[in-house]
Amino acid sequence: MRKQNLAQSLAVESQIRLPGSAGRLLQQIRDVLAVAPLFKSAGLVKRVERPKVIDLTVSGIATHSCIKNALGGYIYASGAVRIDMCIEQNQVGTGSNDSVSELDDIDFEAQRKRLDLMEIRQAYQLVEKQLKQGNPSQLILLDTPLFLDRAMAPLDRNVKHVEEYQRTKNVIAQFWSSYREQLFPWNPQGPVLASIVSERFSAIVNIAKQDLRTEEGRKYLLTTDELVQQNLDKLADLESRLAGIGDKRFIHGILGAFTRTMAFRMTESTTRMEPAEAVDAGVIGFHYRGGHTSQIQMVQLAGEAQDWDTKKLDAVAWKLMALDIQGQSKLKPLPQLLAMQQLKMLDQFAAYYRQGLSDAIKNNDVEDTWLSGLDEE
Repeated sequence: MRKQNLAQSLAVESQIRLPGSAGRLLQQIRDVLAVAPLFKSAGLVKRVERPKVIDLTVSGIATHSCIKNALGGYIYASGAVRIDMCIEQNQVGTGSNDSVSELDDIDFEAQRKRLDLMEIRQAYQLVEKQLKQGNPSQLILLDTPLFLDRAMAPLDRNVKHVEEYQRTKNVIAQFWSSYREQLFPWNPQGPVLASIVSERFSAIVNIAKQDLRTEEGRKYLLTTDELVQQNLDKLADLESRLAGIGDKRFIHGILGAFTRTMAFRMTESTTRMEPAEAVDAGVIGFHYRGGHTSQIQMVQLAGEAQDWDTKKLDAVAWKLMALDIQGQSKLKPLPQLLAMQQLKMLDQFAAYYRQGLSDAIKNNDVEDTWLSGLDEE
């Protein structure tokens, strides 16, 4: 039996599989392109007009955390940075900035989830500080979720995780109880608080595959966002027509430059968000794309159908698109990108902290400090 090395095996396999793979991908692309106009005609995809001259103030909040091994255990560093930016007559300038941080030791219990909760809490702290100072930006962007998904809920046996979860939940609940009426759309002149969350391409795709001709199928959609019901018949049997097409390829096919999806509810799913008293007022989201080379992102907003309509949602969308000026994929809106540059030092400071901790223990600095006052008593 003739033997062949891996390179030869892969070369043969690629020659055999290439025509079939290319044919399937081309067919999927053709199917998506054929469906895209139907989404536009039904109002599920909307073009967003941007003003030619932009005047906008925006604050971008970015968060980051890291863990380092230290003396048989772990230490962590967690921080959040807010960068204020002003766009006046299309001229971009940066303003003030603010930050919060934590450095301490941490045990192994649910480390990553606890740090995610810390990041959310720190982001809210920066928003609250700006609102208390007065004259906040027109748009405030977070890179953490507005509310806690049940996937973040702790197990009862993880005591430290339970404490951090409860602490973060209380911070969020208190914030919305105190400041909801100051924010847009409840206050027409108030700032918009929006969260740019991780890619959830399946959200609008799964909604589109429902029978939107029925009330049950439309319950996820924000009907105040101008759904064209007379064109919904064209979307019948969509699931069978798009079988095998991935969510990411699908949404890239229906969203062009300066477009967004229709807004949808994020609280109708079985995965309930918390804190309940804040979430009961509603949570909505939509996907948007700034330019031809821009990454598709999803924005999360608080509110319900009675709070948001197409005009208000478009006003948020064009502001987000205006900040997507770098024209590259996998990048945050500009103020958050600048904030992330500052957060790069967090890992270095954690390393310094670990070294300082190690030196203090080796030199007995901590023990000497505690014992130095005993002779005085």
